[in-house]
Amino acid sequence: MILILSDAFDNSTTRVIEWLNFLNKKWIRINAQDTIEIEFIGTDIVFKKSNTTVKLSEIKSFWYRRGFIAMKNNYSTHINAFSNLQSEEISNLIEFIYFKLTTIKHINKVEKGGVNKLIVSNLAREIDIMTPVDLVFSKSKSLKSTLSKEMSYITKVVSGQTIQEFENFNVFNYTSLIDSGKICTETFFPSLVQNYIKKKYELRIFYLVGTFYSMAIFSQNDDQTILDFRNYNKKKPNRTVPYKLPEEIEIKLDLLMKKLDVNCGSIDVIVTPENDYVFLEINPVGQFGMVSHPCNYNLEKKIAEYL
Repeated sequence: MILILSDAFDNSTTRVIEWLNFLNKKWIRINAQDTIEIEFIGTDIVFKKSNTTVKLSEIKSFWYRRGFIAMKNNYSTHINAFSNLQSEEISNLIEFIYFKLTTIKHINKVEKGGVNKLIVSNLAREIDIMTPVDLVFSKSKSLKSTLSKEMSYITKVVSGQTIQEFENFNVFNYTSLIDSGKICTETFFPSLVQNYIKKKYELRIFYLVGTFYSMAIFSQNDDQTILDFRNYNKKKPNRTVPYKLPEEIEIKLDLLMKKLDVNCGSIDVIVTPENDYVFLEINPVGQFGMVSHPCNYNLEKKIAEYL
C-alpha cells in the first residue's frame, strides 16, 4: 500500500495516481483538506478515510507531495485548557506518524516540505556551487552605501511565496530590478537583495532520488520573462528543450540534496554567457509537469514506478 499526502488541487498527484492504477499498485491519497479518523491500537495505527481503512503497518511506501494530516478529534471539549492540551497531544501524535513514514521507502519528508533559501545558498557555497551574493537590508542608508553603482541588483522573496490572494485580485511577487533612487523611506521590511546575473538561458531541473531531469528555458529573449520566467508570456511562451547537465554540476547538486536530506525537488539554475552554472534555489514540492511533458521525461510514471 502506498500513502500519498497531497493537496486536493494538485494535478500532478492525480497524474501519478493514474500510473499507479496502470501498474496495479494500491494507494491511498490523503489531502490537506481531508479530516481523517485515526485509531491507535497499541503498536499500530489505523487511518480511516471515507470507505477506506488502512493500517500504518500496511503502508510500504510514502510520497510527501504537499499538505498535512488533519486528524479528527472525537473528544473535543469547550474547556480551553483541555482543548489546548488535546491540540498539543494531537500535534505530537501526528509528528510521530510522520517519523514512522520516514522509516519506510519514501519520496521526501513532511518536515522537509520547505527549505530556507538563505540556508540552502550558504550550504551550496560550502561545496563550491556558484550562487548570487545574498544581502538582506531593512535600512535604505545601508542599502545605498553597500550596493555598487556599477552593478545591477534584484530583489525577491526569501520564502518563495510568489502569490498573495486577496478578495478580488492576486498579487504576484516576481523577481524585480532594484532602483535605489525610488526608495523613499528610511526603513522597510527586511528584503533580500542579490546581484543581477545575466543569463544565456536558465534551467529547471527535477531531481528524483539521485537522478536529474533537466530542461533549458530560453527566457532571456523576452522582456517579460528575462528577470523571472514565472512571469509567463502566454501569447508567446519561452522555448524549452531537454538538457544534460555537466557531470561536475550533477555531482555537486546531488551532494547538496543529500546535505539537505531532500530526495526529490525542483532546482533552478542560471547558465551565464560565460557558461558558469549559478544555483538559485530548491523547491522540494515544486511543480514538475512543466519539465515532464515538454521534455517527454514522463516523470509521473517514474515516480509511480519508484513508489
